[in-house]
Amino acid sequence: MAKITKQCGKISLAANVCDLERTLLGGQSFRWRKLCDEPQIKYCGVALNTYWELTPESEQIAYEAHADADNQKQDFSSLLSDYLRADFDLEQEQSAWLKADEQFAKFAGKPVRMLAQDPLENIVSFLCSQNNHIKRISSMIESFCASYGRKIGHFHGQTAYTFPTLEALSELNGNQLDKELRAAKFGYRAKYITRSLQQIQDFGGNAWFEQLRQMPYVEAREALVQLSGIGYKVADCICLMSLGHLESVPVDTHIYKLAQRHYLPHLVSKENLTNKIYDEVAQHFQQLHGKYAGWAQTILFCADLPQFQDKTNNKKRKK
Repeated sequence: MAKITKQCGKISLAANVCDLERTLLGGQSFRWRKLCDEPQIKYCGVALNTYWELTPESEQIAYEAHADADNQKQDFSSLLSDYLRADFDLEQEQSAWLKADEQFAKFAGKPVRMLAQDPLENIVSFLCSQNNHIKRISSMIESFCASYGRKIGHFHGQTAYTFPTLEALSELNGNQLDKELRAAKFGYRAKYITRSLQQIQDFGGNAWFEQLRQMPYVEAREALVQLSGIGYKVADCICLMSLGHLESVPVDTHIYKLAQRHYLPHLVSKENLTNKIYDEVAQHFQQLHGKYAGWAQTILFCADLPQFQDKTNNKKRKK
């Protein structure tokens, strides 16, 4: 096993512009958990081939980064800053959203960062997310990484693995991979993952991901739905979370209900989220929140999740 190096440091990202709880545990990524609570909150997880322990402070985020020899020369401060999009002025944008959207004040209590994720991990994760919940998705992704990724080390009772590279996955036999994923209880998602991995290779692999980043959002979205098992909602998640198209607004049933209650009451009688209604909801938020509409939607999404709601305000919000 390769030697693991540990580096410690801090990045400048204040608590008033980064709530790590909602950012890391709110359904963007599925590889983070809270390691300890008060008086010193700490989160741990794997991202960008590195095991992290993050401790939020009033003006900074302290980190421990653990990586193997292949990654030990990384500038971990820059890596984490990029992952949390630390250069994005959330205060300024949130002020603009508050002015444009009279409903936004109900949801703007905690600042959520939009993670800049690896597109391959993002695609596989959201293929696993279909008809699923966060706990089980996390378990499936950890199983996938343990089977096909590289071991980083053992931390706090759990072994951490990198997400497998496209090159490593391309060496696997597709039929065998499908069988192994089904045996690991991935169900019908196994064929979607196996087929999508082959399609990604056919489209150009990592170079294709870079092309998607450079494309206009609508074109990138259309390209992604060519992948097996990916519809417009998952394509929007990928565009938003790993391709830099921050105007992308994924509309799931949760966001649809929020839109019915607070933004588009004429849709209350419409139970089914058709493609036409999906587009109407997404375009409403894009027009309201502008070029970073997907980030604004993520704040709305997290604020309305039961586990993040301020219990003292629940009754007020339901009125």
